[in-house]
Amino acid sequence: MAKSDPHPTIIEFQDWVDRFLEDREVRPSTKKTYTRQLRQFQRWLTGKGWPDVTEQDLTRYKTHLKTTPKANSLEDTLSPASINQALASIQSFFKWLTAKRLIQYNPALSLEKVTDAPSQVKDLEVSIIQTLEEVLPFRGERYNRDRAIFELLKHGLRANEVAARDVGDYGNHSITIQGAKWGSDGIVPLSAQACRALDSYLGWCLSEGFDTSANAPLFISLSNRNRGQRMGYKGVYNCIKDLAELAKLDTQIHPHQLRHTFGTQLILEGMNPEFVKIGRASCMENV
Repeated sequence: MAKSDPHPTIIEFQDWVDRFLEDREVRPSTKKTYTRQLRQFQRWLTGKGWPDVTEQDLTRYKTHLKTTPKANSLEDTLSPASINQALASIQSFFKWLTAKRLIQYNPALSLEKVTDAPSQVKDLEVSIIQTLEEVLPFRGERYNRDRAIFELLKHGLRANEVAARDVGDYGNHSITIQGAKWGSDGIVPLSAQACRALDSYLGWCLSEGFDTSANAPLFISLSNRNRGQRMGYKGVYNCIKDLAELAKLDTQIHPHQLRHTFGTQLILEGMNPEFVKIGRASCMENV
């Protein structure tokens, strides 16, 4: 009498994830996201196999995600975008499992994404930007660096993209972005004002004896503890926060608001809003 096929083990269930990732023709960064989201869901299942996942499990997991705090935060929960990214990964995986006939029924068919909260105005008033610029000279030896950072943020760069830049990324009146979110790598043209700010900053670095070779970090810490080392996201964030405090602004200011303000400024200068909606990619050349 022929033996029935044994029920797949947990290790085999993990292999299903590996097979799914091998089948997907996606960017390495997207594959990394799939891996993180699916392994995270798998840990939450606490040993339950993929064929045993039910619609109720997925509903409970979505509720779990809604109450999950952000990394490095005890108060803020995951954003709708982050939750939907996790749900999309799960939906794609179960669709593949069904197509490969590894499971009979797709429990994610009725899984719905969460809705975004009504968006709030994120861009800054021109008067606030001018106020921040006016207090830059009071930053002491940080002036040249912070002025250059401020200009790049005004050009639509994210804080982590600014922090990750090397000296060699700047040249030919533009800055090269690599490893950007959603694969939006490219070359961002810079205004004459931004180029002057960057040239002044690099000239200051050279006069102070800091490394200005192509592979050196573009923006460095000037604190006693980490002097000369690459600035991180937190350093860029604190740079803008310190400017707001110096300007005695009641409004909470953070780097991402300058990115949104960039789009608003383009519209005010006459650019078609449809092009601005595309995002920074509308002013970038692929590399």
